[in-house]
Amino acid sequence: MTDIPASGAPAKGWRPYQIYVVGLLLAVTVCNYLDRIVLGVLQEPIKIELGLTDAQLGLLTGPAFALFYSLSGIPAARFAERFNRAGLLALAIAIWSGMTALCGVAQNFGQLLLYRIGVGAGEGGCIPISHSVLADYFTPRQRGLVMSVVSSAPPLATILAPLIGGFVAEAWGWRSAFLLLGLPGVVLSLLVWFTLKDPRKAAPANTERRPATFWADFKWLLGTPAFVFVFIGGAFVGIANAGIAGFTVSFLLRTHEFSLSQAGGIVGMTGIAGLVGAMLGGLLADKFSDSRGRSYVLVPALGSALAAVAYLVAFGAPDPRWAMPFLLAAAVAYNMKNGPLYAAIQNIVPSTMRATGTAVFMVAATVVGSTVGPLLTGVISDTVAGQRFAGPGAFTAICPGGRAPEGALESVNAACAQASASGLQVALLVMSAIFVISSVFLALASRSIRINDPTVAA
Repeated sequence: MTDIPASGAPAKGWRPYQIYVVGLLLAVTVCNYLDRIVLGVLQEPIKIELGLTDAQLGLLTGPAFALFYSLSGIPAARFAERFNRAGLLALAIAIWSGMTALCGVAQNFGQLLLYRIGVGAGEGGCIPISHSVLADYFTPRQRGLVMSVVSSAPPLATILAPLIGGFVAEAWGWRSAFLLLGLPGVVLSLLVWFTLKDPRKAAPANTERRPATFWADFKWLLGTPAFVFVFIGGAFVGIANAGIAGFTVSFLLRTHEFSLSQAGGIVGMTGIAGLVGAMLGGLLADKFSDSRGRSYVLVPALGSALAAVAYLVAFGAPDPRWAMPFLLAAAVAYNMKNGPLYAAIQNIVPSTMRATGTAVFMVAATVVGSTVGPLLTGVISDTVAGQRFAGPGAFTAICPGGRAPEGALESVNAACAQASASGLQVALLVMSAIFVISSVFLALASRSIRINDPTVAA
């Protein structure tokens, strides 16, 4: 296939089908993240209708999704090392889109938990499969920008989620938003099935070793210091981001008393800022790449450090006019890691481990990050709210769902609202500081990182 470059070939621009592949996989990844993050936009009306606690919300956005996301991601990656990746990706899209639609008919916490598990199980194969395909279409020093384009999906989904989650939910309810989100996956799964070519089938005979067992590959990853440091750094990035992303809308509603559509609009603006950060990170990583590929971890390290500062100011500021610009700045800084970090993984591992390397790395961002982040945020929020509740009795008993019941005294309403807002603010400040830890480990990865490609000069 003429669109498949040799790994070490100099970058000569993108050919038409390469552009199509990037666009298609970007759309797939947007769908992947949109179905994942929309719960953060819809969780306040869900919390009120179903009478949930913040800890339960954290469970839905964290462990319920993340554990099964990664449990399915590794076997999907192992299949992707051996079988047609287009067919596997099409099947994964169909599964997660169907489960997203089912979230709209959930009648209680248990049902919603089950459907979110299904979403996670379906989405687990998306990133490992799509990134391994992209790595086969582009050279190592093109991958920073390529991965940044496809990894602009999170900020794009952040823009779209409020439009669907905020405006559709306000007009027709949160259930309609979930049902609507299930439709694009049907179209995308058909496009992937019929139009995506697996480049591995058309590539010249591979001179590298054939795919080994998972445990042999896993041992190789554990014995590679650069990968280990990237994994740990990615875990702390995941913890901080998942906790913040899952509760930013709730923070704006509780602390600054925005409406759902207003808060969603602000989060949408952070999505636009995130696009800037994603493109900036990819361009910087490619521009300053050396023979070892150190820029692919140093750019994310810088972004994490800047994100920590910006988020601390945003969540600590008493005035929303101060909070908003720093939320935008944080979005730019955080998303600088999107493409470079994934490119670093593809550069570190051999070509026979590309899907597996990504899948194992996603354990850091999902099982560790998305499991710990939202749940820890919710637990800290509930704990601090209980300590600062000034009303009669226990916070959880007097304020079900974070609000006083109908007919309660005005003083009780105020006490519930103040405690709920204060608890969440403290939790988000803790999450913001965790970005500093990720920055340290990503910087450490730069000391041992190498591009694992024999055609790239050392």
